[in-house]
Amino acid sequence: MRLRGLLPLLACLGAPCAALAEPAAIRSGAMEDEVVARSYVPSPERRVGEVRLVRRGDANIVQTLLYTKLLRRVVGEIRQKELANWPEGPGHADALRYVEALAAAQKQLWGRLLASEPVRDRRQKLWVEFVLTPTASQLAIGAFEMDEEQGEVRVLRRETLAVLEPSRDYVRRNMRLIASDSFHLEGAALSSLLEPLELLRGVAAPPGG
Repeated sequence: MRLRGLLPLLACLGAPCAALAEPAAIRSGAMEDEVVARSYVPSPERRVGEVRLVRRGDANIVQTLLYTKLLRRVVGEIRQKELANWPEGPGHADALRYVEALAAAQKQLWGRLLASEPVRDRRQKLWVEFVLTPTASQLAIGAFEMDEEQGEVRVLRRETLAVLEPSRDYVRRNMRLIASDSFHLEGAALSSLLEPLELLRGVAAPPGG
């Protein structure tokens, strides 16, 4: 795994930090993204964020938007699931680097919140994207600003904090695992949901996943 963004991120924890340059597949705009499905997580009643299935040019993306005051707890739960899905063996090192980058990003957002002037919305807002293109596989983590109208979240601005380049197999399989967990689907129902993301078709879950 190549790691573009984690060291700069760790160097500026708790302090203002310039946004990391985004690879083209991660660069997002409202006119570019086609959201083909969305699920609130962990449920509409206990919502801390949402998972979106997105097409952006030739990229297939599983995008997570977290907006919660309990971000540290949510990141801890993601860590538990991730390491359970990827025990020792292929993909474990990629999973470990992912959860470490995720925890570092959460700490940075918490530090910013503590240093900021009091605001009405104290939720920490973190995005994660697993990105697959015909020639590349990437994982990106960042912060965002949003507005919300009748429960509908619209991303206003994004900042990239870390970009990782895990193995293609890890990214493809993890995208299916995240979709399965977030949309509560398996088997044929999951395959039907993912049909618009052509690069994810026919990918089996890893052993124990």
